[in-house]
Amino acid sequence: MDNGNGSSEDQFEALAPHYDELMDVVAYDAWADYVFLLFQIAEHDAQKCLDCACGTGNVSFELAKSEIEVVGVDIAPKMIEVAQHKVKNSELKSRLRFYEADLTNFDLGEKFDCATCLYDSLNYILDPEKLGMAFANIAKHVEVGGVFVFDMNTPYALTEDLFTQANRDPRKQLHYNWQAKYDPQTHVTQVQMEFSRQMATGEIEYFHEVHRERAYSAIEVRALLEAGGWEVERLYDAYTINPPHAQSERWFWVARRV
Repeated sequence: MDNGNGSSEDQFEALAPHYDELMDVVAYDAWADYVFLLFQIAEHDAQKCLDCACGTGNVSFELAKSEIEVVGVDIAPKMIEVAQHKVKNSELKSRLRFYEADLTNFDLGEKFDCATCLYDSLNYILDPEKLGMAFANIAKHVEVGGVFVFDMNTPYALTEDLFTQANRDPRKQLHYNWQAKYDPQTHVTQVQMEFSRQMATGEIEYFHEVHRERAYSAIEVRALLEAGGWEVERLYDAYTINPPHAQSERWFWVARRV
């Protein structure tokens, strides 16, 4: 989860130990299946994938189950620590590596035939110039002809207050209350996140984070991709093979390295 200007380190500091618990409702296997479907449509046989802004590595693990090599990078050290801990005793450890890295400025010294960046991580990059830097730096790590699949929250999703939400399910130990506010001047949605978790001792732990995502138009994203060494092949309404519509909440992009 990399916002390209350093603050994602702080945004996922308190949340990192609880992130997998928060996201346990997400069907990561279905996300990976969808990514492979998009690779297939692009006629790309993935062998070695760079998973950008990988967080605690949940998608990376699912991708590696298809017997490809996966390297995950993320700017948040606590998230990478969790990913590295999980891989130590995993049967997939021979195909998985994780490194702390800022997408706008990293060099792994190796090339990949494809790249991914999922769960609206690129919206965390608030500066369009830095988003362009991230696209260009990812391109440096991908062979010519390679494919980049990534998603982004749409302007509709970020302006329609979809991130004001709460979960107080008594069956869950981790509860949250989120309040979102969109700033039309900066195109940034700020989400105040309040969390509480019942510990084994019965005590309640409280913590708070502020997350920020920027709304980018499709025109902006396309221009930044093309300037960074990519050619856009497809733009989809998320989890489908249909084009986006006015109320699409998430886009999936497919770009090819040129």
